[in-house]
Amino acid sequence: MSKTYLFSPIGNTDPIKYFYDGSMLHICRYYKPDVVILYLSHEMILHHEKDNRYVRSIELLGEKLGHTFEVRIIRDEQMVDVQQYDLFYHAFRGIIADIEEEMMPEDTLIVNMASGTPAMKSALLVMATLAEYRFLPIQVSTPKRRSNLEHEEREDYDVETNWELDEDNQPEAEKRCEEVRCMHLVQLLKMDMIKKHLQSYDYHAALQVGREIQRELGKEDYDWLEAADARAVLDWERMNRFLPKNNGVLWPVKAENQNRVLLEYTLSLDLKVKRGEYADFIRAITPLGVDLLERVIKQYCNIHIEDYYSSRDSQKWSRGKLANSEVLEILNRKFNDGFRYGPIYSYQLNIIVQAKCSDALMAQRVQELVNVEQKVRNLAAHSIVSATPEWVKERTGKSVDEIMWLIRYICEKVGIADSQESWRSYDRMNKKIIERLDKTQL
Repeated sequence: MSKTYLFSPIGNTDPIKYFYDGSMLHICRYYKPDVVILYLSHEMILHHEKDNRYVRSIELLGEKLGHTFEVRIIRDEQMVDVQQYDLFYHAFRGIIADIEEEMMPEDTLIVNMASGTPAMKSALLVMATLAEYRFLPIQVSTPKRRSNLEHEEREDYDVETNWELDEDNQPEAEKRCEEVRCMHLVQLLKMDMIKKHLQSYDYHAALQVGREIQRELGKEDYDWLEAADARAVLDWERMNRFLPKNNGVLWPVKAENQNRVLLEYTLSLDLKVKRGEYADFIRAITPLGVDLLERVIKQYCNIHIEDYYSSRDSQKWSRGKLANSEVLEILNRKFNDGFRYGPIYSYQLNIIVQAKCSDALMAQRVQELVNVEQKVRNLAAHSIVSATPEWVKERTGKSVDEIMWLIRYICEKVGIADSQESWRSYDRMNKKIIERLDKTQL
């Protein structure tokens, strides 16, 4: 069962003053916390030791409400100079951290922002604004809705008499508590970090920051971060699980939809370029190259190249299926000592494209892409290299953008991408997420 904790500094208006609840007692009256943690400076400790006024008043309230309060006292004997903000900030930060460590995820911590000295209140306000710890700040208005200017003798305090004369015990008494909505600075900064990570296409970093403020984000906002991270690493099961339904921007990916799978893989290559991951980009061209050339051969050469594989799921040549075929004849012409079968490579498929392609421009584009792959693939895969745009240009004769353009060109021609709009898919997704985050109230 969840519990409510109250942390309250104690000031001169506690527990009862001018015949009304002080802030601490008033919060206890309306929020009925299970655990009340009172912070006493040196002066307040003297009052406590003299007549037990704080604890006894809470006990009397508990009897009236039929509620049991567990009261804990934090005695700060050394706290004499109660106007030093920085001392309270560090003290309260440690206390609230200890309370949070004790709490279960479903528990609630409320904090009295109205009791104590101005330095105490300022320290708590800064903590509420930074939002490093999760608590609900409560302000309590004075009965007259203005500052307490009158003087009341506090040395000769009679707990029972003050309780009996407390106007807040009357049925028609007004609730003066107000939940303070602070500008949560740390959360705002983290929200800004998420947006910047999205704009840099770093979805894993965006998700990591999102997890830190998951409770403050709406469920759909957080689900978008999970879906975007999963999408970027081609984890369709996780992406589909988190992807908000009917979002108007992105649809689930099904493994049997090979065109969609290849489009997403190609978009992931584009991400690597945008993030400056050029070595990974070069290495990732190879598996895509085979799939692209299979489609070129089918569409422009009128050959179902998969008919010559060992099986539909295996990208290995079948000696038996190739025997006496035109495809084997084309391959054998290119190899002086005969075609050696084995795994299927893009440069082998390119031989067929160059021999049979009905579109000279398509054959040229395929040749350019295969040349790029052959020139840098082994270097990027097996050597420790700094794969910069200059490195790629020097070895291939083409810039990274030109290589990506070749891939896009072939994708569009074989029906993997249906328009230029397909290549803006991640930008549309980012825009959708950022628009949602901009509407989030922290």
